[in-house]
Amino acid sequence: MPSTKLNSNQQKAVTYTEGPLLILAGPGSGKTFTITEKVVDLTENGLSPEKILALTFSEKAAGEMQERIESKIGVGSGITVSTFHSFCNDLIRKFSLNLGINQNAKLISKEHSHVWGIKNIDSFGFQNLAIPSKPYDLITSLLEGVSQLKDHLVSPEELAKYAGRKLEDASIEEGKRDVLLKMSDLARFYEHYQQYKSDNGFLDYDDMISMACNLLETNDVVRNMVKARYDYVLVDEFQDTNFAQLFLVHLIADGNNLTCVADDDQCIYRFRGAYLANIEQLQEYYHTLEKIPLEKNYRSSSQIVQLSQQLIANNPQRQEKNLTAHNGEKSEVKVVKAPDDVSEAEWVAEEITDMINEGVRPGEIFILTRKRADGKKFSESLKQRMVPVEFVGSLQLNRFPVVREAMAYLRVVADPFNNGIAFAKILSREGVSEHNLQKINLQALKISRDDRDTGDGIYSVLLYHLDELDISQKDLIRSIVSRLNELIEYKKSNLPSDTVKHLLSEKTDFYRTQLQEDTQASRRNISILNSLVTTVEDLELVDGGSELETVVEDLELVFGLDLDEGVSSDEDTVKVMTIHQSKGKEAKVVFVCDMATRHLPLNYRRKAFTVPKELSKGRQRDVDEKVLHLEEERRLAYVAMTRAKEELYLVFPEKYEGNKRKVSPSEFLTQLEYTSNPLVGYIEAEQFERKSEVEDVSPLMKKKDEYLRMLGMYSKQGQLKQALESLVVLAQLREIEAEGNLTAFDAKDFLQVNPKQPQELEDLIDNNIPPLVDPNMRFSASKIKTYQDCPLKFKYGTVLNIPTPQKAYFQVGTDVHSVYEQLSQMDMKGESIDITTANQLLDDIWDPAAYPSRTQEQQEHGKMKQMLDFWFRFEADNPNETVAVEEFFDLDLNGAHFGGVIDRVDRTPEGEYIVIDYKTGKTTLPKSKLKDDVQLALYCLAVKEMYGKMPVQAGLLYVNPDVQELRMMDVDEERIGIVVDSINAVVERVLKDDFEVDGEPNCYFCDFKGICEWGEGE
Repeated sequence: MPSTKLNSNQQKAVTYTEGPLLILAGPGSGKTFTITEKVVDLTENGLSPEKILALTFSEKAAGEMQERIESKIGVGSGITVSTFHSFCNDLIRKFSLNLGINQNAKLISKEHSHVWGIKNIDSFGFQNLAIPSKPYDLITSLLEGVSQLKDHLVSPEELAKYAGRKLEDASIEEGKRDVLLKMSDLARFYEHYQQYKSDNGFLDYDDMISMACNLLETNDVVRNMVKARYDYVLVDEFQDTNFAQLFLVHLIADGNNLTCVADDDQCIYRFRGAYLANIEQLQEYYHTLEKIPLEKNYRSSSQIVQLSQQLIANNPQRQEKNLTAHNGEKSEVKVVKAPDDVSEAEWVAEEITDMINEGVRPGEIFILTRKRADGKKFSESLKQRMVPVEFVGSLQLNRFPVVREAMAYLRVVADPFNNGIAFAKILSREGVSEHNLQKINLQALKISRDDRDTGDGIYSVLLYHLDELDISQKDLIRSIVSRLNELIEYKKSNLPSDTVKHLLSEKTDFYRTQLQEDTQASRRNISILNSLVTTVEDLELVDGGSELETVVEDLELVFGLDLDEGVSSDEDTVKVMTIHQSKGKEAKVVFVCDMATRHLPLNYRRKAFTVPKELSKGRQRDVDEKVLHLEEERRLAYVAMTRAKEELYLVFPEKYEGNKRKVSPSEFLTQLEYTSNPLVGYIEAEQFERKSEVEDVSPLMKKKDEYLRMLGMYSKQGQLKQALESLVVLAQLREIEAEGNLTAFDAKDFLQVNPKQPQELEDLIDNNIPPLVDPNMRFSASKIKTYQDCPLKFKYGTVLNIPTPQKAYFQVGTDVHSVYEQLSQMDMKGESIDITTANQLLDDIWDPAAYPSRTQEQQEHGKMKQMLDFWFRFEADNPNETVAVEEFFDLDLNGAHFGGVIDRVDRTPEGEYIVIDYKTGKTTLPKSKLKDDVQLALYCLAVKEMYGKMPVQAGLLYVNPDVQELRMMDVDEERIGIVVDSINAVVERVLKDDFEVDGEPNCYFCDFKGICEWGEGE
């Protein structure tokens, strides 16, 4: 008997069994409660729970649904509550013989697919797609294209035939022809991918659905068995289904035993293949489909329900619903305009602080943004006020320190001869001092120059030359090397995954330390290490099996992939997350932020590959993709607004920091007529003024300053125990500043230290500790630029001399400079040169092995030829005479020695000099910034010293085919003097061993991010 708590429409939905049913469940309308009661009603009316199938999308949702249902009908009832993928996985394994696949087919991850694609890129026979220097993004777009095709049950053969047929039309316009040619390449990739999986007994997630559909569609016996197994089918979140999932439901459910639950206004997963027209397609499959709307919102206030309805009403072709609020009226919705995004974040943080002071729990507050990056400023502002906050991000393995440390060991075990950075990480982790590390690296540099077979020389020094060095800690270093050697031997006769397990469990303290601590942070680290092992187990299967060296390389390729969508914890913290991450959640107070142009809605970006309409299955709306994109963005705003129970804030800035132009408020706000809507309270936030450092002190900074003062006082007074306690509190405050809460802080872990060696401390008495920087260091423009970019990068690369890996893209620059130099020298000697000569010079030095794939090597070779063509075109129009190429110089600036090589010096007909530096990259320096360029300033000074006068012009010749232009500046000696002053300031800091980072360095492409103390702090 249905629950008496059901409202009239819920009761209709629960008791309706006369045919197929679509429950249109608005936000907060008791959808899960209704599904649960429907299952109860079915069982009470004689249907066995074992004959009921409930399908949903996530394991979490399936688990919650099963728990609710079994709380009513009893645990172990036999009801099947499953995700689409799990259901299909069980189905295709049960009937594997019918499909001609191995019952134990291995499910491969997106990491596996990416690695396979990158490593086999030459085998796909691409005829139209350009291979970038880093093909990761291309493979991502190809795999996304394949996934879309599978969502529509389109085979590679269908795609190839379609593209071939269309290309036969000679009158087709150029743009469409280009799309079809690239689609032909997608078909080639798709076919290779399917064949690879078939040959190796692999499946991916999309295969589960498409194979199950194929099985049920083509095998009547199997389909009838499955249909006989279930007498009733329920589908939750039906609006998020793609065509393949809809077709699967159609194949297993007849017209009388199906209930789908959907809200077309909450379809926000088009990027994953969600197909809103499925609701209309469902009605075509089942002409007697009954629709029952759940229109009573039990979550939000009347103002929130009405305003969100006003917004979503702008979307066409919606299912009819008339939502009303059960909770009645509360406060008006607040729309807040801030002068800029900094003021926006500060206003929101201050408002939340006031709310918490008035009794609202942090866990009852959400901050939602369309883009994950937009959420960071709100998290930072809340941390400054010591408000517990959680910035819900995505899980990338290499973002966790425990993984970065484990990977250092793996890199060395995989290749001990060429992993200086990893060695530095290991030695530092195990307590080796920087001075000892510096001496090891310097000795390694000498050895590697004399014998290239030793790689970067680090391993050779540690094995054979340790006794020759004047360093302490030799016993410690030998013990580290001994364990690494044992692992290097172990890998020779064991799987890569077994080597990883042996490393983590037996030869290091990774697992042991985390198990002994048994804190929330250590449990998280164990889970992360387990994910690393699982990923290695998957990658070692690529192309039939890989050695550890290959697996480690493959891990580097896929570390940027999100392993899972970020999920918020149950901690009592303010949640800062994307709108997508908030789906299915609710909070007392919700701030929907950055409701400005290009932020919400986002600008439309065309996908690299889309399914042609002729091949799409099911119903199609004949409208532009941009229109569909905007409608989905509006649904996202609607979902965000309807997360709020009592208070809703819609916030936008007039301007973003770093941009001169103002931005318009979101067109969704404009549609709501936010300045005059009676449901809205309009607020204009004040400009946040950055106060002086003396005045601008947050509660967090005050507390840090207080404990810093106490730490200094206790230390000077010899109260070391109290000093240590103050130090721990400071560490806790830093954790709050970084993470927003102390969930992951472990004092025991913090207090695990490596005491200094006695000799090192005794040397302090006589001031015997040498500086890290050689006072006679030789500087260069690149060294100064590196320091200006990041002092720590300078320290690791130039002072500690930690070896870094070679990069293929440097090869292009090296080869171009070499050919240009030879051509100029021949020309200066009066020898005849032409493009044939240039191509021959290029072929003489060209090394195909320097590039990761044959296709990329061919493409780079083609670009190089275009660079040579450009050089000859430039020379034909150049009135000046080249007088020097690759000119070495020595300079003395304030006692500091500078050296370098000038690419080219030209002399004008008037006898003046011009400096030209070749640039092969696509990134350009604005002409206005040439006057501040360190390299050009030093070159100008060198020319003055060598030729007796300043050049009249200096600049950059961009030769990349995508740029190809000369950017010059008139030389201003006074301006060069200003640049020299900045150079001298850098030299002064370097010679003082000052490597403190100012501002925000760009760490993304840095070789040292895995060992950097700044990265660890981040």
